Amino acid sequence: MNLMLTARCNNSDDFKKFGYNTVKSEFSEWCDSSKCVFGKIDEKNIVELFFDVNPAKLKEWLSKPSTQEIFKTHNFVPTRYTFEPLSI
Repeated sequence: MNLMLTARCNNSDDFKKFGYNTVKSEFSEWCDSSKCVFGKIDEKNIVELFFDVNPAKLKEWLSKPSTQEIFKTHNFVPTRYTFEPLSI
């Protein structure tokens, strides 16, 4: 499974530096971390791409207290998820 998500946060640059980069080394536990992409949309919105995601391992990682603390600290709120290719 591949995952694309957009999210809101307090500050995109701070989230990248103190959130995303802090835990990126853990991504290999649940996806192909060599392919992960982070993009800043604007000051409060970001987009993230994850490939070859293991849904069960992702769920485990998302429930970790340290992951939840990062989300809380940065007011990280996902706004859209895509798990499958769009049919056009």
